Amino acid sequence: MSEIGENFILRKDTGEELDILQKYVGFKVRQDGILTINFRCPKKEIEEVNSFFQKFSFTEPLTYDIGNTGEVPCYYKGMAPLLEQKDDSGFKYFFLSVTLQEIKEEIEEEPPSCGCGF
Repeated sequence: MSEIGENFILRKDTGEELDILQKYVGFKVRQDGILTINFRCPKKEIEEVNSFFQKFSFTEPLTYDIGNTGEVPCYYKGMAPLLEQKDDSGFKYFFLSVTLQEIKEEIEEEPPSCGCGF
């Protein structure tokens, strides 16, 4: 039995990947398959995130994997501007939001065999 890992991995079709600790990542999922990934990280990590997504073009395919639970295919939809912020104790961190859309496989339904025209 395998354990759920601590990392969040994004992978391009080229094999290039971004591997980051889940503690720096937050998710918001909408009903229409849109996923917003919020990265809240120290400077070194946010530079890696920003660099990875700067190379994407709109609707470019990629996958994400949360803790080695399996890759989920999606499209890149966009990235918000990088923000520098401070928490209540004055610790500086960086915030970046990326939007993806899950790729849903179309299931073709066979017409009913009753001949009723539906």
